[in-house]
Amino acid sequence: MTSTRLPGKIMKQVCGRTLLDFHVSRILKSHRINRFVLAITTNASDDPLEKFCIDADIDYIRGSEDDVLARYYQALQEFPADIIVRVTSDCPLIDPDLMDQVIQYYRDHRERYDYITLGPINFPRGLDVEVFSARALEKAYLHGHEMHQREHVTPYIYRENSEFSCGVFPSDHKLGHHRWCVDEPEDFDLITKILTAFKGKDNFSWQECLTYFDSNPDWMTINSAIKQKSLKE
Repeated sequence: MTSTRLPGKIMKQVCGRTLLDFHVSRILKSHRINRFVLAITTNASDDPLEKFCIDADIDYIRGSEDDVLARYYQALQEFPADIIVRVTSDCPLIDPDLMDQVIQYYRDHRERYDYITLGPINFPRGLDVEVFSARALEKAYLHGHEMHQREHVTPYIYRENSEFSCGVFPSDHKLGHHRWCVDEPEDFDLITKILTAFKGKDNFSWQECLTYFDSNPDWMTINSAIKQKSLKE
């Protein structure tokens, strides 16, 4: 809610619905997730998010704004789990079927990997999903002390610690040039076009989204000038 580039972005509306509503309703179509928890801050600006959770009967916790890693660990303490699936709320086009594939891949290779993610060059930005063990999250919480480790939750697992075995969900796609997350006004303009094109249909796939770009090539230019922020910026 306190985004400096696009304040209140997840509560912005398209077709009479908030981006958060699109995001959550798509996640809840997953067949592999047992429990969904929204990890929001204690800031008064996030009170509307708490109301959203209460109205929708969604589990939530409230914690530190800056220490997102602590917020995730708090969620784990209140809602114990063996496997954590992390998605960020600025991804209203998140695909539940793709999420399920990543989750199942992790489960099938759990003896080999502590952490699995989508490759940054394989899928559009905004479909991002990370799957990792509760043990890895606890280790990150206890030993990841750098600011970027606390803010971005998982860098201690996949960057700084050779204790963990990390992998990428296998794919031959090269679609990382697509940007479907919402950080800037131009991102919101693009997402508005996509969600409007699917008005009345909630279960569209990420592949169906791509078909609209084939018939509307100008959409690629809407947010193409935005540079993805580095984890350490």
